[in-house]
Amino acid sequence: MQSSWLIMASSGAAYVMLLVSTILLGGCLKKTDQKVAFRVDASSKIGTGHFMRCLTLADGLKQRGAQIRFVSRYLPEHLRSMLAAKNQEFVLLDSNQNDIGLDELAHSHWLGVSQMQDAQDTIRSLSDETWDWLIVDHYALDERWESALRRSARCTMVIDDIADRKHDCDILLDQNYYTDMAIRYAGKVPDRCKTLLGSEYALLQSDYAELHERVPPREGPIRCVFIYFGGTDTDNLTGRSISAFLSLNRPNIEVDVVVSPSSPHVEAIRKQVEGHANIHLHDSLPTLAPLMTKADIAIGAGGSTSWERLCMGLPAIVISLAENQRSIAEELHHRSVIRWLGHKDGVAIGGIAKELKRLIDQGMDREWSQQCFKLVDGKGVKRVGAALMVSRDNPLRARYAMLEDEALLLEWANDPETRRNSFSSAQITKATHHKWFNGRLSNLDEYRLYIIETTDSVPVGQVRFERSGEAWEVHYLLSPLFRHRGLGRALLEVGLLQLGVDERSAHVFGRVKRINEPSRKIFENLGFNAVPCDSDSELLVYRNGEINSG
Repeated sequence: MQSSWLIMASSGAAYVMLLVSTILLGGCLKKTDQKVAFRVDASSKIGTGHFMRCLTLADGLKQRGAQIRFVSRYLPEHLRSMLAAKNQEFVLLDSNQNDIGLDELAHSHWLGVSQMQDAQDTIRSLSDETWDWLIVDHYALDERWESALRRSARCTMVIDDIADRKHDCDILLDQNYYTDMAIRYAGKVPDRCKTLLGSEYALLQSDYAELHERVPPREGPIRCVFIYFGGTDTDNLTGRSISAFLSLNRPNIEVDVVVSPSSPHVEAIRKQVEGHANIHLHDSLPTLAPLMTKADIAIGAGGSTSWERLCMGLPAIVISLAENQRSIAEELHHRSVIRWLGHKDGVAIGGIAKELKRLIDQGMDREWSQQCFKLVDGKGVKRVGAALMVSRDNPLRARYAMLEDEALLLEWANDPETRRNSFSSAQITKATHHKWFNGRLSNLDEYRLYIIETTDSVPVGQVRFERSGEAWEVHYLLSPLFRHRGLGRALLEVGLLQLGVDERSAHVFGRVKRINEPSRKIFENLGFNAVPCDSDSELLVYRNGEINSG
C-alpha cells in the first residue's frame, strides 16, 4: 500500500492526517461513488416521518458522491415534487392494493400487497444497476423481503423503531431512546449485523447540527409557541392545540403553526386562525429548524420531530399519535426533557390548555432546555454516512482522547470480538474503566491516548502508547462498526505518526496473540519484526526501529 504523510501545526497543537491512495476493497464497500437505494413509503396511514428521515440521509450520502434512488409504492404528490426538486431518482411501484398474501406482521396493511410481490416489484425497479446499499425503512417488511433482495444489493441497512420482527441486514439503525436499547434487537438480527442504536444516530438535516452550537437555552417568559404534529395529523391535534392556546387569551404570545398541505384539516385550521394576527401558518418548509430556534416551547407529536426539538434545546408538550411513540414519549418524560400528556385518544383541549397555562405562568426553566441539548447533537447523518461509506480510501486524523470519549471507549473495549483478542477476556466494569481512563488522561509522561477519526469527526478507533523503560508499547482498537474495511493499518499508522510528532523520536513495540492474524499482518506490513515473547508462548512481540516526525 502506497501512502503519503501530511503534518500541519496550529496553535502549537500537532494535527495529523494520513492520505491513503485509492484501493478497491472486497466485501460491502468497493468504491467511493457508491449506489444507494431506499425502499420507503409515506401516506396518511404511514405518515411522512419515515420518508423524511430517509431523504435527510440520502441528501447527506449524495454530498459524499453517492448515486441515490428511492423506490416507493405510496408517495404523496408534494413529496414526489420534493424529490424532483432535489434531483433524486425515484421509482413508483403499482399502488393497486391486493390483500391476497398479506402476512401476520402488525403493519402488513401498510404495504397493500404481499411481501413477496413487493420484493419482486422492487427487484425489477433496481435491476438496471448493481447497488452497494439497500436502505429499508418500512414496518411491513421483514427478513423474508430483505433476504429476497440480497441479489439486488451488496449490503442492506434497516431503519426500525419498533423491534417487532426479524431482519436480514448488515446494519440496523434505531435512532430512538429506550431503556432496553442494548438488548432490544437481540435474536432479531444476524450475528454479523452492526447496530446503530440511540439518539446520537438521529437523522437530522445539517442545519440542526450547526444551530445546536449557536442557540441559547430557553429561559424566562414564553413569547413564542411552535405547533407541529407531523405530515398528516389525521386526528387534528394541531386544531386542538390551537383551540387550547386561544382559550388562554394571550394575544401577546406569537404562535407558529406548521401544517402539511396533505393534511385533511388544513382548510379548517385556516378558518380557525382567521382574525388572530399572532398566529402564523406555514407549509412546505424545507426545514423546521428556524421556527424551532425562534420558539420558547413546542406542542407536538412523539415521533422523529422529537429529536429535532431536542437538538434545538426546545422544551415540548408532547402527545403521542402512534403506538410506537408511547414508550419513547414515556422515557423522555421520565428524563424530564418533555411533558408527555398521554396518547391522542386521552388528551382533550382542556388538558393541553392547562399545561400550557402552567408553563406560561411560571416561565421557562433554563435547566430544562439544557437537558434537551444534551440528548441530541445533530450529527447523526455524519455518523450513519460514515458507517455506510468509510473505507481505506478515506483520510484519517488523530486527536487526543477527551473526557467525553470515556463511554465510547468502554463500549468498544467490551465488544465480544475485542474481548476475545485481548489478553484478558473478562468484561470491563464501568468503575474499572473510569479509573483506568482517568489515569491515562492525567499522566502524559507515561501514556498517550489518541482517538483516530474521519475528517468529519467520526471516531473509527483508538491508538494508545504506554511507556515501558526507554520504549513505548502500542495498543490499538478499531471500532466494531469499521471492521473488515482495511482500516487497521491506516489507524495504526496515524497513531504512530502522531506519537512521532509529540515525542520527536520513539522506539515502539507491540504484543500480539499468535492467533490474532489480522493484527500480526498489520504489524508486519508496517515493517515491525516479530520475536517470541519470553514470558508467554502464546504471544509475539513486534518491534520496530525509531519512529520520528521527519
